Amino acid sequence: MKSIFLLLALVLAVQPLPAQAPDDDHDPANQHGIASYAPLPLFTTGSGRIVPFQDGQMLEVGRSYVMAAIPHRGYIFTNWQPVNVFTETVITVDDNGVTNAPITSVVVSPAPPSSARPVLRFTMQPEIVVANIPGVVTITETSGWQANFVPGRRRRLDRDESRHEDPE
Repeated sequence: MKSIFLLLALVLAVQPLPAQAPDDDHDPANQHGIASYAPLPLFTTGSGRIVPFQDGQMLEVGRSYVMAAIPHRGYIFTNWQPVNVFTETVITVDDNGVTNAPITSVVVSPAPPSSARPVLRFTMQPEIVVANIPGVVTITETSGWQANFVPGRRRRLDRDESRHEDPE
C-alpha cells in the first residue's frame, strides 16, 4: 500500500502545472501564445487504473506529461503499450434533407509494448486529420496509451529473507 502512495506522490510531484510554459518554445503556435490541444486516449487491460488523466482528456500538444498505472488488488502491471486511435465520423442526410446525428466509429490499433515501468513520461502528440470531406466524413488519428495488467501478486520478501544471515 505504501508503494502506491509513493507512486502517486511521485506522479503528482513531477506533473507539470497548467501555468508552466510549454516545453517546446520553438513551436510557432506557442510563440504567439496559441496552444493546441488533443484528446488523450487511454485504455487498460486487466484490472487497474491510470492516474492522473482520464480517457479523452484534452492535453496541450508538445508538452511532456507523466502518468502512472496502478494495479487493483490481485493484479500486477506488465507494460505500457502505445496505441493509434482512428475515429471516423460520418454525416448523413435523410430523404427530407434533415441532417442525421453523426455516426462515429473508433478503431484502436495497438503497437508493441514500450515500457515495463509503471510511471510513464510522454509528449502529447497532435490529432491528425487523415481524411476530410466537409459535411460528409472525417477520419482522424490520435496517439494514446494502454496500461496492461494481469492477475498476480507482487512478491514480497519475508523478514527472514531480507536479512539473509549466513550461519557460518
